[in-house]
Amino acid sequence: MKSVAAGLFYGEVEESSVFPYPGFTEEQKSLAIEMTDAVKKYATANIDAAKFDLEETIPAEVLQGFAEMGLFGMAVKEEFGGLGLDYHLYARVFSELAGFDGATTTTLGAHQSIGYRALINEGNPEQQKKWLPKLASGEWIAAFCLTEPGAGSDAYSIKTKATKNADGTYTINGQKLWITNGGMAHFYTVFCKTEHEIKGEKQERITCFVVTKDMPGVSFGNKEHKMGIRASETRAVFLDKVVVPADNIIGEPGKGFKIAMNVLNSGRLSLGAGTVGGMRTVLKWVSQHAATRKQFDRPIAEFGLVQEKLATMTSLIYATESIVYMTSGNMNRGMNEYFIESAICKVFGSECLWKVVDMGLQIAAGIGYMREYPYERMMRDSRINLIFEGTNEILRVFIALSGIKGPSDSLKSLGKLSDVSSALTDPIKSLGVLTDFAKNRLSHMMGGRALSQYHPSLRDQSEMFSAMLGEFAIHVENTLFKYGKHIIGNELPQGRLANMVIELYVMLAVLSRTTFILNKSEVPEQTKAYVTDLATMSFTDSRRRFQATSRLMTRHLDEETKRIAKKLCEQEGYGLDTMYF
Repeated sequence: MKSVAAGLFYGEVEESSVFPYPGFTEEQKSLAIEMTDAVKKYATANIDAAKFDLEETIPAEVLQGFAEMGLFGMAVKEEFGGLGLDYHLYARVFSELAGFDGATTTTLGAHQSIGYRALINEGNPEQQKKWLPKLASGEWIAAFCLTEPGAGSDAYSIKTKATKNADGTYTINGQKLWITNGGMAHFYTVFCKTEHEIKGEKQERITCFVVTKDMPGVSFGNKEHKMGIRASETRAVFLDKVVVPADNIIGEPGKGFKIAMNVLNSGRLSLGAGTVGGMRTVLKWVSQHAATRKQFDRPIAEFGLVQEKLATMTSLIYATESIVYMTSGNMNRGMNEYFIESAICKVFGSECLWKVVDMGLQIAAGIGYMREYPYERMMRDSRINLIFEGTNEILRVFIALSGIKGPSDSLKSLGKLSDVSSALTDPIKSLGVLTDFAKNRLSHMMGGRALSQYHPSLRDQSEMFSAMLGEFAIHVENTLFKYGKHIIGNELPQGRLANMVIELYVMLAVLSRTTFILNKSEVPEQTKAYVTDLATMSFTDSRRRFQATSRLMTRHLDEETKRIAKKLCEQEGYGLDTMYF
């Protein structure tokens, strides 16, 4: 199955990948209920998020309890001691956990969503048999070591180097920065530069290594004191002449960059699922507060401007859930190219969580600002999601360039764009694996292909979506004609393309999910009416944001933006004072 989001860039939707919405099967539902109930019961009794935050630590016995529940090996096959959950179930359980404490969720997520994910994805049978049982049981904790002082989102510029020795081993020297689970881990997925001879020339490529804590030369910096998720452990990891056997290489030597990007792709989906849990918790707090807090002899839930916030928060949750489980469901159905979708889930989910927390704190008003209430902690905890695993800015670039990259032959079919494909090859290395772009865009001047499998009550929304899809394809085409190979260095139009495709994917997922619910005879009519209202609000908000961005494609302030930013940096600040100007 091909990427749904990639198809949007050339104005097409493969409806068999969208309808019916990939809801939970009865078997999945039964297991999900059992697991989320267990997580809820244990977390309610054992997680004291305020205490963890204040003391900046998660008690070992709490993590041990989760380990005994199998939550350290949710995606590991049963033969290696894991639960063997599919993407749907993993996302749902992860979402449940995220509703209790961001720091605990970060610890578990860094362990398995990215920490040993390369071992699952690319490890050979011997490696998996050797390490996965310890990782799945929680006996060992894992960490993902990619970021360095000079390399954040630009992963290809890492400096940590592994030099091959005469006996076939490698010696690693370098430093990894801001590593979650850094000091408490036993298993480190470490990405290093290695030297390779390619076409008679020596070149550096990235290789993925497993480093274990007991290897001489592994040490750690002090625990970082963070704004949020304070109880999770973040440290620098130092690698000083660490000798690693060749058997500890994951995948092929020199192929580590792709491995790292694939790990982050699945990690971003987990982040999206986690934001849903966080939003649901905030909405629960604030709905109870709004219903009981009275002003002017009325509950504040009866005031229109408060109702507007409550409704918006609820619709944002519905939208984020829709894209997360559309993505995880399609992954279960065999969609291998899901990197654009997972990036969309991370970007949209993290920004929705931030909006929901902000609106929730506003409704809570004065108490929301006080440390004895959970709102301010949730705000501190949630902010990192806009930075984790690729900042939202770099992911927008990634989404846009992934969508427009493709075979040079198809680009030649558009006329003067024959140089774009080669131009996109090298500068985009740090942004990950790219997708196909193999359609003639000129045909989309007639508009996007109409959907046919939506619920009859959603006809207007479906027709609006199809019109916007065609409009987007034209914008993509016009952008390529305008910028050609120089699209690489123009992040402002890239950001606009990304924003539009994000909203299109949201609208499509909402249409699919709502159709799925409305077609189920067993769903009560009151629930259907509630879902219809949520879908209407979510779709309308996405449409409004899409149209606003669409207008900016031709009526923007890009040059003014660049001049102001340049001047600001030159004068190191605002540069004006009312006393003089």
